[in-house]
Amino acid sequence: MVGVRLAAGLLIALAVGAQAGGWWLLGGAVVAALLAWSAPEPPGLAPNPARLLASARLVSRLTLVPVCAAAFAAYLFPRQPLAGAAVALVVTAADAAGLRLARYARAWLLGILLVAGAGFVVLCFAIDPAQPVTAPEGTIGGLFASAAVVFPLLPRGKPAWLAGSAAAVLAVGAGALYQLGPVRLALSGVPVRDALAALDGQVLDPLLGGVVVLSTVPAALLAMRETRAELAWPRASVACGLVAAVVAVVLDPDQALLLAAAAALAEVLVTAVLSMIAGITVRAVIAAVLAVTLLAWLPPLYLLGTVVAVAAGAALTRRSGTPAA
Repeated sequence: MVGVRLAAGLLIALAVGAQAGGWWLLGGAVVAALLAWSAPEPPGLAPNPARLLASARLVSRLTLVPVCAAAFAAYLFPRQPLAGAAVALVVTAADAAGLRLARYARAWLLGILLVAGAGFVVLCFAIDPAQPVTAPEGTIGGLFASAAVVFPLLPRGKPAWLAGSAAAVLAVGAGALYQLGPVRLALSGVPVRDALAALDGQVLDPLLGGVVVLSTVPAALLAMRETRAELAWPRASVACGLVAAVVAVVLDPDQALLLAAAAALAEVLVTAVLSMIAGITVRAVIAAVLAVTLLAWLPPLYLLGTVVAVAAGAALTRRSGTPAA
């Protein structure tokens, strides 16, 4: 289900990454992939540190639900702010009812999204943009800021999947930047739709709507399932779903993504620091340094929200700090 999370996130992350760094979005994808590769495995811990780590994982997974829900609403119901909340509540109910996607369904979803992504990239490069492509601008800060935005969409602990995901971000990001340019892309609330409009591809809007549904809803369901795995009381997932629904309404899609980025980076930082207590490794040091660097480029409000959420989530997480089987 790595592909659906990436596809759902890119619906918003292309614009947010362009806001943060313009053409540096492409370099940011590489930095984010480096951090995802270096993220250490969770160490064996005493109860209190384990609970802290489990709470950081809980918040990291849960914040992805409003990102997917907000993306769904932005593309399909732009004037209906409650649509995102409805998606969050539906996937919460589906998860509580035990709904799971069969393996063949996941394979079909991945195939459809790969074809859709490849088609988007081909269209972007096959047709000359209305405005000439501008040279890369900005500072090195844009590299780190865009890396922070991309990071929560990438898989960890799966080198092959990580390499493929990073390549997909580079290809789709390059296509969108080439077609719209960094300024137009940064100003877009729905970057994929605006790129298609620049290509006179409005006829593809129904297909885009299908891609939005097939990526955001399964990705939100997956995030909700992973959230439930961290809970000491599985029924508390309903309360988590209600929180996600509120966040999807209160925050814009780009704000929801920034919150998810802060939560994902905080999880990696906590994991790296706790693993270095047991023994310092090169990967853990790289992960800690990169996580701190990327966190420094996020607005402080999202960092504060993550800290508060992790503190609150500690009361709900599993004592062992290890996910349920």
